[in-house]
Amino acid sequence: MKTINTYSLQYYLITTLIGGLIALIWLVIIPSDAENGVIFGFSTFRLILFAIKLVLLLAVAIITRKALKDFKWSTTFGMRIETISQSDGNLTTVTVLSLSGFLYGVYFIFTAFTTTDLFIQGYFTRLAPFMLWFTFICGQTLIFFFQGKGILKQYLRSHGIAVLVLLFILTGGLAMHSYLWELHPEDWDTHTMFNRDGKFDLEEQDIFAIFNEGKRLQQGINPYERSLDINANIEWNQIFATYLPVSYTLAWFTQEIGLDDFTQWVELWQVLFLIANLGITYLLFYIPYHRYDNLIFAVVASIFWLFNRWTLHMTMIYHIDFIAIFFMLLSLITWPKRKIISLLAFGISLSVKHIAMFMIPLYVIWIWQSVENKSIKQFLQLNLVLGSIPLIVSAPFLVWNAKGFVKSIFVSATRISESHFGAPAIDTLLGLSGIPAKLPMLLMMALIFLAAWFKKIRHNTAAFLILLIFVDFNSVLFRQYMTWAFPIIPLVICENLLSTHETSETSDQN
Repeated sequence: MKTINTYSLQYYLITTLIGGLIALIWLVIIPSDAENGVIFGFSTFRLILFAIKLVLLLAVAIITRKALKDFKWSTTFGMRIETISQSDGNLTTVTVLSLSGFLYGVYFIFTAFTTTDLFIQGYFTRLAPFMLWFTFICGQTLIFFFQGKGILKQYLRSHGIAVLVLLFILTGGLAMHSYLWELHPEDWDTHTMFNRDGKFDLEEQDIFAIFNEGKRLQQGINPYERSLDINANIEWNQIFATYLPVSYTLAWFTQEIGLDDFTQWVELWQVLFLIANLGITYLLFYIPYHRYDNLIFAVVASIFWLFNRWTLHMTMIYHIDFIAIFFMLLSLITWPKRKIISLLAFGISLSVKHIAMFMIPLYVIWIWQSVENKSIKQFLQLNLVLGSIPLIVSAPFLVWNAKGFVKSIFVSATRISESHFGAPAIDTLLGLSGIPAKLPMLLMMALIFLAAWFKKIRHNTAAFLILLIFVDFNSVLFRQYMTWAFPIIPLVICENLLSTHETSETSDQN
């Protein structure tokens, strides 16, 4: 579709490097923090930003020098970018990400200089140099990929309507979910039918528990040790840390840089959740449109996700599931053409929230089916990639207190039955508890694993059925669980009902 010449690549890298240097200088000359200064009046937050910028600048400098000094390397690198740009799906991703980043960057910088909120001003002013560089890169990326006579016109002729529709949907989702942040139950629950037992009280949500675990880490307390200190029934989980450490570590980090008030802290997480939510929406639009050439179903799938009651509800109670679901979906859509990316994405999902842990046997089966000549070495290597991120993030806490860590995580397997809907699972009706209560669910899942082993069901269908069985047979059923199976439904429809209409994008599997 286009040619990336060496000069364009060098110009892009040089201007990116110059923009980064300007941003770094700007960050340094911002007036010092007299009260929060650690070194030379720099707060911890500004020191972290400085270190990140410096590392990124060094990376850009190394690549730029390589591109200027080594013509062969520069040409090869340009050809790789050209290969990426040949895919209309990749160009759509570049367009949406770059345009969204550019517009948000402009809005952020404008807000940093016009806000009268001292707290926002304090953080935004120090983030402004970084956002200026980010905004510049986004704008330059759009120009870089669409340079050349008629390239943009040709792309818009083929995909302009789809991109406009997608941006409209994302903008609508942004507006709706941002509106929900400020909405209180009394604003809409006029008959007190939904919040009688405090379902929407933030102090009762998992996000508040994560905040408290971050605070404990600040105090040097291992969040997993309480399972050993308290002489309580391990079946109850309200007082235990049951997630892998990513969420708790990020909670600690964001408090460490100054967000130690829960209201201020959760405002940052709201943005992160919204980004992940819109990312899920994009994936659900991309797959039907670019792989199956079905714009109408792409619109249906993305709107279905953004505005269904469970997605809206999870935005209102600030659960972390959006991030984990995004990486789970990314893993599914990149398998098997991008195995490493897929396995790492799944590992990130588990590390944020391990709801998808029952899909691990599916991945082990898929890995075995995908290895060449049934190579045991390759099989073990790919399984190591699958487990690498959960193991890496868990290692410090295993060293810190392995027994407490294992016991806390194990709570999920032994907790007593509970439901936000008053609908008991079959194990409860049979009087089962603890590990035996999981047998009906595990037996059902075993049938899915067997079907996957004999290739009787496709990848997305198998994943959907595992999550559906989890929702319908697990002893515990919370409202946030409902969001996990729904985004895979469009993928199941695509691979089973739309497969005959697959386009050339399928072979690319970006």
